[in-house]
Amino acid sequence: MNFSVHQDTGAEIHGYLVPDGFSTKPKVIVRINGSNEAIEIACWLYVEGAYAQGLHETGNVAFVLNEQNVPGISAAPLVEISDPETGLVFYRRASPLNISKKVLRVETSYVPHSEMDLSLKHHFQFFEHRVERYGFETVRQMLEILHQPSIYIAGRILLKNFRVYIDYNIDVTMIGLRDPFYELALRLIIFSRYSQHKFAFVPERDKTIFAPVIGYFNGLDTRDESAVRRAIRQAPKDAIGVLSSPFTQQLVASNPSEPARLDSVVGALDTLSQFTLFDSGQDDTSYAQNIAELLGLPEGAVRMKPQLEAVHQLADILREISTAVHLLESDLILFHFIQKAQFRALRSV
Repeated sequence: MNFSVHQDTGAEIHGYLVPDGFSTKPKVIVRINGSNEAIEIACWLYVEGAYAQGLHETGNVAFVLNEQNVPGISAAPLVEISDPETGLVFYRRASPLNISKKVLRVETSYVPHSEMDLSLKHHFQFFEHRVERYGFETVRQMLEILHQPSIYIAGRILLKNFRVYIDYNIDVTMIGLRDPFYELALRLIIFSRYSQHKFAFVPERDKTIFAPVIGYFNGLDTRDESAVRRAIRQAPKDAIGVLSSPFTQQLVASNPSEPARLDSVVGALDTLSQFTLFDSGQDDTSYAQNIAELLGLPEGAVRMKPQLEAVHQLADILREISTAVHLLESDLILFHFIQKAQFRALRSV
């Protein structure tokens, strides 16, 4: 999906929406002043590029909103335009209170920190989190938004695929990592229970990627140490391999099936060095506090849930299993260098 709103004069809003379906007739949903009443507008204006580049069958993907098709829009301080298929709100009318920065927070936890992102939503004109739900083109378009200076994007994306768009259009990049064993424990708990719980944050593509994990670990009692040890040691390669060093993979891989190798650590460290804000996950408070400070917000403005004791207990079991240690080899080396650099920094203060 491609989208843009390139002009908002108050009296008129000009933009376009190219849907994912080549033959789909594009429509937008408009809401003003927080109303639940939705006005559906069919796009009717021709865009040469959409047709010439083979993005849409007719090229009729643009729209103009005014008093004729959206009564009250001229004086409305709050205007939202969304895609009816995905629900993505791709335009909000600017507010003087918006933070004038283009921000990307790269999520590394499999359970997204939605509470942290949502606490920032009202500070930005464009806001979207959990962007791993969307396809490549949609995420790329978010990162390429030019006509809105206030943007907040968050999600678990593969950095290598979006580096060029991040580098030229994003002002602030943020990332937080944490104990690799905690993250592995978290994924095992989720996937062992997924068949029963169907966690909403698991995107469609992950159901395919992690199908062997979900199938093999289904019903595993993660509180039973002997059962966990046995399951990990006897796990077939296809059921365990996709859990290998997810942090390093996210920083250097171009597709989710590309494993992290030991020589990937150097590239991962280089990628981390390019972030505006990096948090190593030493405690439950520093990441949220540092984000608030970076964005000029008061202390406590950004909320973050504490880590879970049950996950820590499973993580401690995994530390003693050689198969799990080998599985996380690249991430463990990455964290060793991070901790070493932090120790040196503290000594030099």
